[in-house]
Amino acid sequence: MIQAAQFIVGRRGRRGSVAGMTAVSFTVLIGFLGLAAEGGTWYLAARNASTAVDLAALAGAMTWEAGGAVVAVATDTATRNGFVADGRTTVAISHPPTTGSFAGNAAAVEVVITQRQEVRLVGMFVDAAPTIRRRAVAIANVDEQVCLLALGGGLELGGNSTTHATRCALAANAPAPGGIRIYGSASVRAAALVTTGTCSGCASGDVWADAARTQRPVVTAGRVNPITDPFAGLQSWTPSPPACRSGAVTFTSNKATLAPGAAICDNLTIGTKDHLHLEPGIYYLRNADLTVQGKITGDGVTLVMTGDTDRVGTIRINAQATGALRGPATSLIPGHPEAAGLVAYRDARATNNGSTKEVQLNGGATMQMFGGMYFPNSDVVVNGNSGIGYSSCLGVVGYRLSFSGSSDTDVDVSGCAGFAPFATLRTVRLVE
Repeated sequence: MIQAAQFIVGRRGRRGSVAGMTAVSFTVLIGFLGLAAEGGTWYLAARNASTAVDLAALAGAMTWEAGGAVVAVATDTATRNGFVADGRTTVAISHPPTTGSFAGNAAAVEVVITQRQEVRLVGMFVDAAPTIRRRAVAIANVDEQVCLLALGGGLELGGNSTTHATRCALAANAPAPGGIRIYGSASVRAAALVTTGTCSGCASGDVWADAARTQRPVVTAGRVNPITDPFAGLQSWTPSPPACRSGAVTFTSNKATLAPGAAICDNLTIGTKDHLHLEPGIYYLRNADLTVQGKITGDGVTLVMTGDTDRVGTIRINAQATGALRGPATSLIPGHPEAAGLVAYRDARATNNGSTKEVQLNGGATMQMFGGMYFPNSDVVVNGNSGIGYSSCLGVVGYRLSFSGSSDTDVDVSGCAGFAPFATLRTVRLVE
């Protein structure tokens, strides 16, 4: 009996041990299953966060290139991809970045997402909930400088015109069927031809990227995003010209010197034998045209064509014109740093933008302009037996640009860096 009892007790003890081991094993199994399940959830959250920071950084950099609200767009992109700032999630947008190789770079956008993960089944195995952190930096790199930019009316190169832009691109933001049109016997030398519309005649005829005619320019048609207007901020500016001069500009022995301070309110014509010199400063022509047939000179000068919106004057530089105009090293328009280097501007508020008020830049080879020229709602025409003399810094932005006749134009913006803004072609890419 004693042995039997001992036997029975032994069996019961082993059954208790097995039950205990089974309970422990079941708990461990549940823990591992929970770890596998929640670990998969954490992995998915980390992968989604990686995607979100990449997309948000790219969206932010693209928005900066287009002149939009960087932080708002990047934050919205993160939100649309499932990451909203709350008690356990933070979305930090830095423009420019504050860390890394691109810290302080205005063309770069940094996005950091952190999120504390939830713990349920594996709470008994971990002391604290894990936190995922993902970071991305995107930058808008300058791939090409743009010398001529048509904002809406297209770029036309025709007749027997010759256009040299081997160091930069020619571009148009006009939608299809507009864009860039090369026709007739036009000769074009350009590094690239880029448009949001169509590019007619861009890959044939006398259109090359080099003088040796060995390589065609890079042609981009149907570009999704328009090229950013470097002078766009001026469209929000309302010029306030000073009082008019007491009389018209007069020439003594065919010479005249002007100082800024009073608006020119009468049409001003520089005759074929006249020489007008402008002292440094900003000059307002109110409801007045400027016609240059002779010589005009000035260093540190900005010409502003303004006045009543339906009476704004224009600029006509004839083929025999000579001289040189150079924009100011720093902006003469308070609150508008983009006006640094600006040589000439026709008021964006002007409504009289027909053919009678088109801007004519027909100066000969000895007429040089250095800086930016901005005519946002005006047609800019270069025609006849003329052109624009070479300058290492001449960026022309207008509503429509037309080169025809036998004009010979040489444009370049390689010398504008740090002096005057110019349009650029950018590619947005992830760099960190």
